[in-house]
Amino acid sequence: MVKKLLLLVFAFCLSGFSFSQVLGEKHYKDMIYGIDFSTAGDGEIKKIKNIIEQCGGADYKDCVALGNLKIANIYNKNNDIEKSFNYGDKVEKLITPDTDPEIVFYLRALQFGLFMKLGKRMDALGKLDEIPPRVRENPYFDYLLNWYYGEFYNDTGEKEKALYAYKKAYKRAKIFRSNTSKYLSNPSKDKISNSYKPTSSIAWMYLDLGKTDSAKVYIEEAISDAKKINNMESTYYSSLYAARYYKAIKDYKKAQQYLWTSKYIAGKFYKSEGYVKAVNTALLILYRDMKVTDSVNYYSMRLLAEENINDKQNKNLNDIIDKKKNIDETEHQEQADRLKYILIASFLICILLVYFIFFFYKKYKSKSLDKIDKQVEQPVLHDNGLFNEVILLAKQNSPEFLTRFNDYNPHFTEKLLKISNLKSSEIRFCAYLYLNFSTKDIAEYTHTSVRTVQTKKYNLRKKLSIPSDVDIYLWFSDL
Repeated sequence: MVKKLLLLVFAFCLSGFSFSQVLGEKHYKDMIYGIDFSTAGDGEIKKIKNIIEQCGGADYKDCVALGNLKIANIYNKNNDIEKSFNYGDKVEKLITPDTDPEIVFYLRALQFGLFMKLGKRMDALGKLDEIPPRVRENPYFDYLLNWYYGEFYNDTGEKEKALYAYKKAYKRAKIFRSNTSKYLSNPSKDKISNSYKPTSSIAWMYLDLGKTDSAKVYIEEAISDAKKINNMESTYYSSLYAARYYKAIKDYKKAQQYLWTSKYIAGKFYKSEGYVKAVNTALLILYRDMKVTDSVNYYSMRLLAEENINDKQNKNLNDIIDKKKNIDETEHQEQADRLKYILIASFLICILLVYFIFFFYKKYKSKSLDKIDKQVEQPVLHDNGLFNEVILLAKQNSPEFLTRFNDYNPHFTEKLLKISNLKSSEIRFCAYLYLNFSTKDIAEYTHTSVRTVQTKKYNLRKKLSIPSDVDIYLWFSDL
């Protein structure tokens, strides 16, 4: 009874420890998710690094990966894409088959955005294609994925495809918001805010396609959503696209007001190339239409300066990525070469192993068969003089031996050839056996090794179909 109680207590403690492990990691992950991304900077990065340190000490690998991923996204937002890539690589090294699919999804999304900035469109698309189908079943991830595909098609100028992807993202985002806790274990403020992005994107596509009435519906919805959720990124996008709409209908005053809102948010919270460039380009076009020359010159210079800075940064990063890709390709080639050499070596070893097994089997078999062979007295077929001459010629290994032996036993060769098509040297060896010479004697007279004689006897057995349990001397005697 006492033993059972102790076992129950031990099991309870163990399960409690496991539960605390899971609860502990979830707590840290929630802390990371809870840091407001839209306004994050160096202070938030420092907080995340402290959380990563604690997660590392507790061996919470997913938590460490998530922390590094959030830092990578913050650096990306603030236009330090080299650091963003470096932290993305840190996360990549932590990915295992057991890693939380949500972390894998966000990593691929980050890599997609970074490659798009660098103009590596096919590499970017490849990252989206790596996301497994089971992840896409969740409306949250599916809306994000479709939104990224919309961004890709928009960048490649396929506006209708982009509009279709954005609309699909819009519908899936609504499904997600209808029951956030059902689709995500940690529906943070940032995740809910992000789900409003497709609304502004649809408005943008309708403006590109010249459908201002349709664009107006989604712009008004986007502005309303931005006020409701009080999110900087949503406010930035809705203001940027509203400005574009009002410029299209020539309400320049409202367009200017919305662009100043976007410019303030981009300058303070989103220093990424895309955010800043988009708003400055929009201001340049607006002032050009308004014929405000000083402002046109100012934003032209701003865009040129930013483009030079970004081109330099992108070139450096492209060089780093290309160098890393070359190193990876070299390593893969070296691994393939090593594998090829290992396979060739293994094949050769197998051949040698088979050869040695066969060699030693033959050796063992010939020795075993040699043991059952016992010399018998042969009858003298003719006069002792001829017999003694044949024996002498055999001992001398004379070339005349087989000729004189056939004189002594004229039917011997004929009978052998009826059984098997033997060579002259094999018939000669058979004559030695018929004359009752031992293995050792034959080796001495023919100047060969005992091993060679044993092998010849074994091969003759096969050619003449002599059973392994029959004494070879008796067989020749019976012949």
